[in-house]
Amino acid sequence: MKIAFLLIFLLSGCAQVSSLNLQKHEFGILPTRIIWFQVEGLDEEQLALLRFNQNAERRTSFEESLCMGNSWAYDLYNLRPAASESFLAQITGKKNIKNSCEDVSLKPIWAYLKGSDYYSGILEVGADGPNSLLKHKGCEQSEGFYKDIYFWSMKYSKTPNLQFHYGEDIPLNSQDVLYDRACSRTGCNSTIFDNFRAINNKLSRAHHRYLFIVRDNSYAKAINKKNYKEARNILVDLERSYSEALKMTKNSHEVLVLLTTANSTFVQFPDQGKPWYEFEKQNKAQPHRTKLTNLVLASGARAENFCGIYEEAHLFERILSGPKQQGLEFKFINPFN
Repeated sequence: MKIAFLLIFLLSGCAQVSSLNLQKHEFGILPTRIIWFQVEGLDEEQLALLRFNQNAERRTSFEESLCMGNSWAYDLYNLRPAASESFLAQITGKKNIKNSCEDVSLKPIWAYLKGSDYYSGILEVGADGPNSLLKHKGCEQSEGFYKDIYFWSMKYSKTPNLQFHYGEDIPLNSQDVLYDRACSRTGCNSTIFDNFRAINNKLSRAHHRYLFIVRDNSYAKAINKKNYKEARNILVDLERSYSEALKMTKNSHEVLVLLTTANSTFVQFPDQGKPWYEFEKQNKAQPHRTKLTNLVLASGARAENFCGIYEEAHLFERILSGPKQQGLEFKFINPFN
């Protein structure tokens, strides 16, 4: 009897967890393709814009994520930093974001990844002036920050040789910013999903290892204008893109899909089902002050690193670092060297 009990104990001690959030998952896998959505303004409760507009029983692709976390938004200077500052903290791993030229003297995640043969691209949506990652491009310190990245912007430009279109072969140009030819001064005929799919397909064909960041500020603009119909349409577009990325995690265990937010905003939605179908037309639901924490969703390689509550500057390390298991160190880059 004692021997049988000992065998059961030893076997249970050797058992390894192979699931996360009731889904199959392999732990400690190095991601070779990282798809990162940064969405300003999004809060988990706003997924009701998708749920209650159609079938409330249908799970959104966001809800299919393996791991959900929350990141503290505060830095060394603000309790509620601007979205651009939060996103910078996330991609540099630093809390001392000053919203000045000093920020681009920090080393971003793509600079570390470049040393391990990763290529990096950024698609920026609805980012004007202070919201854009490009706002410090004219600074003396900016040369290293913007070096060796592909940058596409869903924004109007009248320069023909610096444009792209999702229906054509997407150019890979690390020297210049490329602008969506489908965009005019009044808006874009292309969608986030159109451009996400075209760019991601190009990156996956051209490079085995890559980081692709989609930065969206258009959703927050719609929320702040109380234009919930437009916000829902943007969220539908983002969900289609997120769903497309999740499919990649089903076909390869080396893909990490990450969604992080900034300026997560609480919206007072209707309390009853009947008024729900009217509030989009009336635009009366009031957006409140931004929250102190932001939403994080993750699936695929190293998704386990993003469960829990942590500072948003620690997202950087959670992407780059793996757990120590049986004396093996999965960490391949030290972000503090």
